[in-house]
Amino acid sequence: MERKQSPLSKFFDVVDLLESILCGGTLVCLLFVVLLQVGSRLMGFSLTWTEETTRFFFLWMMFMAVAAGFNRAESSRVVILVNLFPRPLQKLCTALYYIVTLSFFAFMVYYGIQLTMQKFAFREMATAVAIPMGFIMICVPLCGALGFIGTIQSFLEYPHRVAIGGEKK
Repeated sequence: MERKQSPLSKFFDVVDLLESILCGGTLVCLLFVVLLQVGSRLMGFSLTWTEETTRFFFLWMMFMAVAAGFNRAESSRVVILVNLFPRPLQKLCTALYYIVTLSFFAFMVYYGIQLTMQKFAFREMATAVAIPMGFIMICVPLCGALGFIGTIQSFLEYPHRVAIGGEKK
């Protein structure tokens, strides 16, 4: 039993493609900057902006990966203890999984927007690359929104992967 089609499947496909492009793009950029950094050091000089840029690309890539992991219920969970519970409690744990996950991503969106707006309001700039930190921190609410959408996708299209207990995972 793989993906169930839902009324939002086409929307989820677009979101999945966007996440794949952003994840892949940040990975390629990260690789390029790190290779540039290593190459410049081998030639005897150091590009100071590469260290900060590497951190920013890594930050974006990790937040995107967290969001993308929820699209197909591929995020890691430990359910050994939960499987020892009686069946009704297992179903409750599945519901709690969705509630806690959606709450976490809503928290990311809400406070991520506040954090991003604060960075723009204070005109905080990155040290070496001199770009506004708001552009860097916008990954928090963006990935929170993508994770929220991905959790809904896993609920609608991959419920068998999230189910706890005797059901197929």
